[in-house]
Amino acid sequence: MSFKIAILVCLVLMGFIACITYYLGKKVSLSLMKYIPVFSFGIGALFFYIKLNFISYKPNSFDGIYDMIAFIILIVVSSIAFLEAIIIAIVENRKLFRRSYIAVRKAIKVGSVNKIFKLKMPSGIVKKIRGYIGLTR
Repeated sequence: MSFKIAILVCLVLMGFIACITYYLGKKVSLSLMKYIPVFSFGIGALFFYIKLNFISYKPNSFDGIYDMIAFIILIVVSSIAFLEAIIIAIVENRKLFRRSYIAVRKAIKVGSVNKIFKLKMPSGIVKKIRGYIGLTR
């Protein structure tokens, strides 16, 4: 498969995944809409990864190098799109994050750190553990 055909197939595949994600975002959840670029570029990178590993090349051709460059570019763009989606999610939910941060700060001020993070085991579990230990001795 030549590089031009691979680019065309990759673009069609990425467009198809973008349409499916858009449709699911409209019907199922609007929060899925911000992940459209992540899924599309990720599928494009997956296509070139499969092409690199499983399709043989003609001797003395540059197709392998072109595929590797396209794969690296798609991975970088997909990573940037993923970071963008995470930043958008944090900005949309900043009131929720602020509320939980303030609650943790108040809890630390009110009680000592040892009281807050001390693990307490339920007495029933402790009794069962002691019973098993007593049976094995």
